[in-house]
Amino acid sequence: MRRRFALVAILMVVLLILPVAFLRTREADHVFRLDAVEVNRLIHESADNWDKLCEEGRDSAVKTVNMYDFEYEIMDNDGNVLLYTGNDMPSDLGRATTLRYTIRDITRDGVVVGKLLIANDYETISDKAYVSYRVRYLTCVLVEAVIIVVFLCWIYLNIVRPFDRMRDFAADVASGNLDRPLTMDRGNIFGAFTESFDIMRSELAEARQKEYEAQRSKVELVAQLSHDIKTPVASIRAMGELLGARSTDEKQKDKLDSIVRKAEQIDVLVSDLFATTLTDLDQLEVDPSEQESMVIGKIIREADHNDYVSGDNIDECLIICDPVRTTQVINNIIHNSYKYADTAIYVDSHIEDDCLIVSFTDRGGGVSEDDLPIITKKFRRGSNAKDKQGAGLGLAIAMELMEKMGGSLECSNADGGFRVTLMFKLADS
Repeated sequence: MRRRFALVAILMVVLLILPVAFLRTREADHVFRLDAVEVNRLIHESADNWDKLCEEGRDSAVKTVNMYDFEYEIMDNDGNVLLYTGNDMPSDLGRATTLRYTIRDITRDGVVVGKLLIANDYETISDKAYVSYRVRYLTCVLVEAVIIVVFLCWIYLNIVRPFDRMRDFAADVASGNLDRPLTMDRGNIFGAFTESFDIMRSELAEARQKEYEAQRSKVELVAQLSHDIKTPVASIRAMGELLGARSTDEKQKDKLDSIVRKAEQIDVLVSDLFATTLTDLDQLEVDPSEQESMVIGKIIREADHNDYVSGDNIDECLIICDPVRTTQVINNIIHNSYKYADTAIYVDSHIEDDCLIVSFTDRGGGVSEDDLPIITKKFRRGSNAKDKQGAGLGLAIAMELMEKMGGSLECSNADGGFRVTLMFKLADS
């Protein structure tokens, strides 16, 4: 990778130097070139005919027909123009020097007798040089622009785009999407890393699958144990009730009643644990169907062993629910009220929009406002439940069951106690 980058850098330097060198090339092609043979011949002819030139040009300069490829004029040592070939030619050496004329001495018998002034057409040369400079300048700018564009394309194809792919790949990995492979391309700068990153993705996917399988095995074990525990607990409860019914000793009956109550508590806890385990395994079946709302009143009466519930009758309508799961929900709500409030429970119902709303309100003082958002989460309990037995699953299971039946569950503080509101969807809505 370092060699490749070094080669690209060297190539860039070379390509940037070439236009500069091209721009600085001498403009020899635009310099006015004189034919030395013709210039020497003109000098010799002027020297040979000097007396005649002086005679003819004594009073005024003579304009002659030009036989050469350049314009010229002849001037004596006193600065007098003797002969010229073009119009608007300088009348003194100073002006000729300013106009960049070529000035050669005319010698006769080793003595300088005059000057030959040759026009170089400096303005035309300057214009051509300016045009040439602009053309060369624009050419250099175009070449450098092409070089920059090519280099930027190379950077995009070999650095930016591969980096964007790696960034998107990292975002997928961070979000848990380990199924999308990272395309390996050894032709770009990051090619050496892509294979390693893709191996990392594969290893993470395999590790996550193993973790999922291990976690599922644990959950299945808990579900099996929960199911197996319910049978002996039910037997203990049945035997306790039977012995209590036959016993005539009051103290013994109290002990047996205590055993029955503890068995009931264990049964509720195991049921909650079993239900939440089935939920984690996506095996908690809910079969909602059209039911008469009177089924809710029946479930409440059967769940209220302590006769704490009072209130209005449930409004008659058709609702969508699963009677088995609704029984589990209401049992959890009433059992929680028994355990934490131990007060009367008021039940109220009414129809609002497309729902039958049933609320359960006790008078146990409620829970703190900070606890309200968390008590429907799994394994989360309010601050007032520290000295009570429980795993923090009842309301979480109840909420999940209500949502699976198309309804909802809400908790709040009201009327000096704690309120749980159930919303059942109407069948004809």
